[in-house]
Amino acid sequence: MANDELDCLTCGACCVSPFLGEGYVPLEREEEERLGRMGLPVLQIVAEPSEESVTLLGTKVDRQRLRVCAALEGKVAEEVYCSIYDARPEHCRRFERGSPECLQARVALGL
Repeated sequence: MANDELDCLTCGACCVSPFLGEGYVPLEREEEERLGRMGLPVLQIVAEPSEESVTLLGTKVDRQRLRVCAALEGKVAEEVYCSIYDARPEHCRRFERGSPECLQARVALGL
């Protein structure tokens, strides 16, 4: 499928967490405070056994019972948008439509 055939606003697969935990998108230090002030859940996760911590943007369970980014609004695979698009994390800014990660997320949801 060509990149111009992929419409992010009718997809949202990249915003569906493949993890069971309550965090998904890794955050840079300066993003933690900014997104926290916006009322979004920011989680400090300690990884065992190294005990190193990582900060993640929280998730929520949507109406479809999918664990999605806390900033995602709408219905995955129909109509979605990022409620913090202009302030989205750097990790999200680097994600490319049509990349192997994009296509893998789409396949995981059966799109």
